[in-house]
Amino acid sequence: MKSEVVLDDIRARIESGYPLLFLKTAEEDRWERELAELALEMERGLVSWTITRGLQPPFSDDDIEPPSATRLLGQLDGYPEDHLFLVKDFHPYLTDPLILRQVRDLLPELIAQRKTLLIFGPVANVPLELAKDSVKIELPLPDYEDLREEFDQVLTGIHQRQTSPLELTDNDEDRLIKAVMGLTANEARKAWQRALHGRTALNDDVFTTLIAEKRTLASGSDFLEFYDLEENVDDIGGLDQLKDWMAKRADAYSPRAREQGVPLPKGMLLLGVQGCGKSLTARATARLLSFPLIRLDIAALLGAQRGESEKNMRNVLNLVESIAPAVLWLDEIEKGFAGVEGDGSSNADATMLRLVGTFLTWMAEIQKPVFVVATANSVEHLPPEMLRRGRFDELFFVDLPNFDERKNILAIHLKKRGWKTEQFDLDDLAHRSEGFSGAELEQIVVTALIDAFGNQQVLSQQDLERAWRTTVPLSVTMEDKIFALRNWAQDRCRRATSDSRVTAMLDAENRTDDVRIPLDDIDSPTVPPWAQLASAGQLKAGIVEFIRTHGDVLFPQLAEALEPYLEVSGEHGLAVRSNSNVVIWSGLSQSLCEFLCELISSKRLYIHPTEIDRYKAIQKGIRLPILKEPTDERVPRPSWLPSSLRTAPHPIHSARLSRIGRMKWG
Repeated sequence: MKSEVVLDDIRARIESGYPLLFLKTAEEDRWERELAELALEMERGLVSWTITRGLQPPFSDDDIEPPSATRLLGQLDGYPEDHLFLVKDFHPYLTDPLILRQVRDLLPELIAQRKTLLIFGPVANVPLELAKDSVKIELPLPDYEDLREEFDQVLTGIHQRQTSPLELTDNDEDRLIKAVMGLTANEARKAWQRALHGRTALNDDVFTTLIAEKRTLASGSDFLEFYDLEENVDDIGGLDQLKDWMAKRADAYSPRAREQGVPLPKGMLLLGVQGCGKSLTARATARLLSFPLIRLDIAALLGAQRGESEKNMRNVLNLVESIAPAVLWLDEIEKGFAGVEGDGSSNADATMLRLVGTFLTWMAEIQKPVFVVATANSVEHLPPEMLRRGRFDELFFVDLPNFDERKNILAIHLKKRGWKTEQFDLDDLAHRSEGFSGAELEQIVVTALIDAFGNQQVLSQQDLERAWRTTVPLSVTMEDKIFALRNWAQDRCRRATSDSRVTAMLDAENRTDDVRIPLDDIDSPTVPPWAQLASAGQLKAGIVEFIRTHGDVLFPQLAEALEPYLEVSGEHGLAVRSNSNVVIWSGLSQSLCEFLCELISSKRLYIHPTEIDRYKAIQKGIRLPILKEPTDERVPRPSWLPSSLRTAPHPIHSARLSRIGRMKWG
């Protein structure tokens, strides 16, 4: 949708008589196609220029002189009115005073002849002399809907080349698209082709490969560190409440969540004892979401000059947004923002206060899918405003592992190193190691393996027990601090692990013979999901769900189904924007037409040409000449293209039918 908004803005400025627009983009091919379609819709001529090929189409057939910036500006007057001139990589010539003066002299003629000069390229430095007569527009990278169309084309090509089809669910496709957001369309296509080549099924390695393609986006910053996604949720021993919470937040990034207006999660703050899995959870979260993981070093942002630190913070947050979707990891945040709780008398404290303010404002206002994971070992130096509800979605307290978690952690580290856990008495070792953190339990396994190898022996239970005896846990050396931290978190944080006593009670209750049926399950009416959404006011989500459920829906069928929930009949209809005499359907209400236009524009729904016999079977139709299939040629009079709605694009006509407009019929 962002691309559509920018195109509408460009269209409005051209129609308003703007003679000069600076368009900044690194995606020359994609945006040239978009601008060509825009010119076609506006019924304006489009001429492109490069220093190597000159004007295309040429100014005249006998024009054999080599291209130059001066010749270009002299040739524009020879073209008819209502023309757009797409001038590529023109920025080097605007440093020449003569060329700059020619452009300024040309502006009144461009306005009078309704012509617009589009300076197009990866650099958009607007000279001071042209600042008041021009507008700079940054053309965005492809958003989700744009990449959806690119992905469908890549998937079609893969299916044509492979004998065994690649089976993907809607959730699989959604994750594959989100994994490459932040890349150009061309980069995304290459990444998909590389990751999916020769595959008949997906696994986590595919998403890891795709996310690694975004490493270069963070490599240009001294403040961000890109992490490969090696750990997953199964590598975390315990923390069941936190895992369940994260799984639900992962669902909030799905297309259905967006259709139903579910807000994007902001992030979580993990407070707890050192070595209990907070950093591991941050890394596993990125893999669960299929987002790249980037770590921000807050201390590195501090600069010697006044205002440099704040500028660094703004720049790095802008870079994070360009990489989105992403997981932003702030490790040991209390150390990174150290000094915030000072009296503000020193420059360091005042600077840190401004950094915190900038970061918290960004968290509150960001509209892109960036999930922030902050970890802290203490709360003494954290600013109170960071702990306030609404900054993070949840504050979790990660305590020392209980018996079951300790057993699970030991098993995980033995399995990772190729040892069968049934050969060891992990119950006994987990019982003995009460008060040990996850990192200390890992160290027990590592120490035992090294000692056994050094003694030229196979790892045994005795080796693990010796390693346990020689390890002094942090809960002994820092008992007072851990006790104070637990007391603070008692009523302020959500526990990452279920209370073992509550779990035991629930298990006991489940073993009883008194099985009760919830009242909500008795005589509950069977209402399809799309109708539940529509009746709850989620009309766009209900429309998509109805078409997803039925597969291929005619417009009268959709209108009939939606009649109980909104006004469906009226004097409006749908037509192809680039070929307005191609009518899709009529007799609809304005609100239903607007819903459908928005869903088609955002590529949640697609129009497919269909057989006229399907409309005859339900005795519905439009009294117009019938088109058998879409065409790029201008249709001289209104004609009806029998069509249906689906949630998958048409393999041939998807692009022709992707821009639909509302018309008033009559």
